[in-house]
Amino acid sequence: PAKQKRPPAARTDAQQAAAKLLAFVGAESRSLRLHFSALVAVPFAHGAHVFMPATALDRGLLLRLLATLQKRLGRFDDKCVHATQAFFETLPAHGGLSLPQLDAALSRAKQVGVESRAFERRLEVGGGGGAAAAPAAAAPAA
Repeated sequence: PAKQKRPPAARTDAQQAAAKLLAFVGAESRSLRLHFSALVAVPFAHGAHVFMPATALDRGLLLRLLATLQKRLGRFDDKCVHATQAFFETLPAHGGLSLPQLDAALSRAKQVGVESRAFERRLEVGGGGGAAAAPAAAAPAA
C-alpha cells in the first residue's frame, strides 16, 4: 500500500503569532527557523534557529520574542520599537491573547511607524514638535 501523507499538524496560536511577528520584523528574520518546546523557558536564538517556549500566547511572550529577534538581527530596527509601543498600547498586560488581538497590535505598530516618520519629517523641515521645540514658559512671579 502507498504511504499516505499526514496532514501538517495544526499550528498553535503562539506558533502563528511568532510567524506573524517574524514577517512583520522583515526579510532578514524570515530565514530564521522557529522551534517550540516545553523544555524552553524563554525565547533565545542560536544561529538561524529561534527556540520558543511551548506556552500560551501572551504579551510577555511576544515582547521576549521581539527582543530576541532584535538581538538576532544585530542592528537597531524601528519596526521592533514600533511593535513594542503597539503591544503596550493595545495588548492586555495579563492573560492570554487571540490572533485577532495580535493582528490589531501589528496594525497599530504600522500606524506608529507612519506617525513616527511624519514627526521626523516635521523636525527636519523645522516644524518642530513636542516639548523640546516649544518655547519655555515664563515662570510665574513670586
